[in-house]
Amino acid sequence: MVGVTGVLAIYGAILSTIAVVWNLFRDVHDRSRELKKKLTAELYSPARRQLTEASQTIQTYQRAYSIDGELWRIASANGITRRLKPLLKSELAELYERTLPSHDKAWQALNEEIARLAGESDQRYADIHDYQIAAKHHIVKINWWDFLTADGPVTPIDGLRDGDVLQLLNSFMTPERFKLLDRSPEQFLIERWHEAERNDAVKQFRELRKRALKDIPRAIALLDRNSLY
Repeated sequence: MVGVTGVLAIYGAILSTIAVVWNLFRDVHDRSRELKKKLTAELYSPARRQLTEASQTIQTYQRAYSIDGELWRIASANGITRRLKPLLKSELAELYERTLPSHDKAWQALNEEIARLAGESDQRYADIHDYQIAAKHHIVKINWWDFLTADGPVTPIDGLRDGDVLQLLNSFMTPERFKLLDRSPEQFLIERWHEAERNDAVKQFRELRKRALKDIPRAIALLDRNSLY
């Protein structure tokens, strides 16, 4: 039969064990919090800021200047990425190592291609090649980037009025030229949009844009879930 002294000893041992376990738990909790604080400051917050700005920019078909690949490269070199949860690490790696760099290259390639297509239209369709002559008319300009990257062929002009000329790139089309082509300005532009739709650079850009806009919100949600604040 255990005496009072023995019972007290058992209780003491139990309390001592509880205290040890509690201190271990608190230590683990504190270290976990410090790690989360470090990850939030050095990776989660700046990555979230970059991705949020990039998503807004990509939505408008523009180049995502907010993305700085150095953020991910430094985090990888410093071993920070090894401390990430697997799903978050996978999502960020896919974006920073593949999707976003590929989107940026596709944006640059398309920018050059649109300039080439507009220049080709100068040669094929323009009937005024001298700006001094065109300047005597009212010049109607086309933002080829906005028009050709749009999801559908929504023409940015509503015909040409007397005295108007349509600027292609460096050359111009008069209403008489459209009559010779048997096309209205709107029909002409819609044909150019459909030509661009079959262009490899346009298709590549649209595919990568769609992928980026799908993957970025998922990564931001994971960052929010793992961030300290």
